[in-house]
Amino acid sequence: MSSTAIQPILPLALRPGDTIGFVSPSARLNDLLPAFVTRAVQALESLGYTVKIFWTPTTTRLTVSQSISHRLQELHAAFTDPSVRAIVCTFGGANGTELLPYLLNPPPSSESDSQKFITPAIIRANPKIFIGYSDISVLHWWLASQTGLRTFYGPTAIAELGAAPAPMQFTIDNLLRVITNPAPAGPLPRSEHYAPKAPPLFTAPDDTSPPELAPTPKWIWLRNVKGKGRLYGGCLGVVVRMAGVQPIVPADWSKHIVFVETAMAEDLSKGHLLHNVQRNIADLLAQGVLANPAGLVIGRAFGYDSEAERKELERVVREVLCPEVEGEVEGKFSLSHPPYPILMHVDIGHTSPHLTLPFGALASLDSDKDEFAILEAGVCSN
Repeated sequence: MSSTAIQPILPLALRPGDTIGFVSPSARLNDLLPAFVTRAVQALESLGYTVKIFWTPTTTRLTVSQSISHRLQELHAAFTDPSVRAIVCTFGGANGTELLPYLLNPPPSSESDSQKFITPAIIRANPKIFIGYSDISVLHWWLASQTGLRTFYGPTAIAELGAAPAPMQFTIDNLLRVITNPAPAGPLPRSEHYAPKAPPLFTAPDDTSPPELAPTPKWIWLRNVKGKGRLYGGCLGVVVRMAGVQPIVPADWSKHIVFVETAMAEDLSKGHLLHNVQRNIADLLAQGVLANPAGLVIGRAFGYDSEAERKELERVVREVLCPEVEGEVEGKFSLSHPPYPILMHVDIGHTSPHLTLPFGALASLDSDKDEFAILEAGVCSN
């Protein structure tokens, strides 16, 4: 059964001097990329915050079950630590789904006490700012559907906050804008420049050269209509998988503005291949996610840096979702009633710099104003 809406819980706003915890619930890269973790800590400390890292050191290769246990216990420790005000994931990855069976079906309390499993009750008793993207989409969906906690689809410690020689100011400004201010973010800004290439995570992790920048491509509206709904989404490939996990799927997609963004290839050299984007969008349409949402926001896709590449991406999305625009079939028709707004090339996800979106907050899309706005706060006042 799909999830039903539960009462939202807003975490307290982050204040100067607060402690931010680092957790690694998917990929475990702290030991492999210490320079990035160190830079992330230094960046946050320079802003007046304290950082506490929740990480279980090991000297041997872990089994899958051992890794799951470590990750669940670290999440438990971070959420139950009274000194921690916000939690930032260190990275995305590909293993977040391994946690879901334990999150959705925690063992009896006597067992969970000894193993320190995280439960919805623990989250509701200890609501904290929770930030991450990519494979962390899994946890955003679980937290939103099972606890009501308003989370934040935003930067990770290694990839963005630990960027060399320092985090991009647009990323920092927009993160702090939504986690320190108990007011709606309003119309979202657009970066002037972005970094087309991925950071040298594995090839030159100690390289502190600034990234090469290019002018940010403009937003593109595939439909000139308006929409309003609650933000729900994540990394495209992960969203396709999560749409089949019924306990965390919204009961009514028409009440949501869906946002998706595409990941990089494993070697970080190129983006999500065009035919995979087409397949994933078609999957979400067939699953009902994109049949009739309040709107769709698509992030600036990594690897689609030329105008020709972006046009091809726009074409694929348009042809799958907007046949009434294409008019290539006999008798124009629309798969959505009424057609919903579709906005592309927004600063979210696997791109730098990027925005932080309050997951579950009410948002609006208005093509006439060329505006994507957040209408509710992500945090509450102290």
